[in-house]
Amino acid sequence: MKTLVVLTGPQGSGNHLWSKIFSLHEDVFGWKSLLTNYWEAHRFAEPFAEYWRDPSKLQSFDWSQSEYYFTSISVPLGIKEKGTHWCPNVLQFCKSAENMGINTKIVVIGRDQTILHNQQKRLRGEPTSRYFLDQMSKFPNPTFLSYELLYLYKQEYLKHLDVGIPVAWYDERVNEILRRDANEKYIGYVEQNPLDDCNKTGCPAPLDPFIEGPTGPQPEKPIKCC
Repeated sequence: MKTLVVLTGPQGSGNHLWSKIFSLHEDVFGWKSLLTNYWEAHRFAEPFAEYWRDPSKLQSFDWSQSEYYFTSISVPLGIKEKGTHWCPNVLQFCKSAENMGINTKIVVIGRDQTILHNQQKRLRGEPTSRYFLDQMSKFPNPTFLSYELLYLYKQEYLKHLDVGIPVAWYDERVNEILRRDANEKYIGYVEQNPLDDCNKTGCPAPLDPFIEGPTGPQPEKPIKCC
């Protein structure tokens, strides 16, 4: 049976990044133009863009092109102040494909929640993850993928993925795709942390220093360290 992987997640969670990774394999019908262009707008370039707007059009899609298909979509899509904001219906899209005899697999991508919040406020003017979470609870047996684990383990992470389509983890272009971690611009170095001394000495912390503060109330009798 032909397989269609539907990759989805909140805005800013790595849709374009994962689209590049999963489009590398020669046997996968995916977003191939994104392997040539560094970035493209989903609404203009993603191969299934028009079908996301009207999933019933999948009846006219040429399913003879491959055994493996890949599409991606953020929920929501677009920007409110630009008049392009809308919420694709992931389950409706999958159902339309399944009615054509296509096996569908939903893959949910995630990224650090604080970074997502900051990215969405900067670009969209508001946090938008809530729109995706409203749909996610209805997904049947999704597979979850991590932006951070991809950058940490790279090919070793990709090698062990089981998403229903072949993954070209060995492709030399993987290193180029992962050359720059977009999380870096949101992260600053921390000079010290309330738990530093505990980690260095092995001493326990009876109270949560992030709630009480490093100079907050302490036990009447100090706990003896090693």
